[in-house]
Amino acid sequence: MERERPDYLPELPKPRWEFPWMGLWAVLLLGMAGAGIWLHLKTGNAWNARFNAPPAQPETTAAIPAPKTEPNPAKEAKIAQIRMYREQAERREQQQRGEIRCIGGVLFRRIPGGWENVPGETCP
Repeated sequence: MERERPDYLPELPKPRWEFPWMGLWAVLLLGMAGAGIWLHLKTGNAWNARFNAPPAQPETTAAIPAPKTEPNPAKEAKIAQIRMYREQAERREQQQRGEIRCIGGVLFRRIPGGWENVPGETCP
C-alpha cells in the first residue's frame, strides 16, 4: 500500500547527481598538486646544478707572469691625485655623518663618550 503525501507539505526535492562536478574538482586539484611537485623537482635540479656542481678546472695551471713595465710618472701622479680625491671624499662623508669635526683648524673624531683630536691632521 502506497502512502500519499499531504498537500500542505512541500514537494520533495528531486535527487541530483553531483559526481561530475566532484570529479572535475578532484582532477583539477590532482593536476595542481602534480604541477607543484614537478616545479619543486625542477627547482631542486636547477639549484643542484648551480651550487653543487664541482668547480671547473682552469685550462692552464701555470700562472701568467705580468709584463714588466717601467714606472710611468704621469700615471703615478694621476693615481696619487685620485687617492687624494678619495681621502677628501671620505672625510666629507665622515663630516656629514657627524664622525669628524673641524674646530679652530683642529680635526676631531668621535670616540665613545666624546671627541679626540686627530694627531697630525689639520683642517681649513
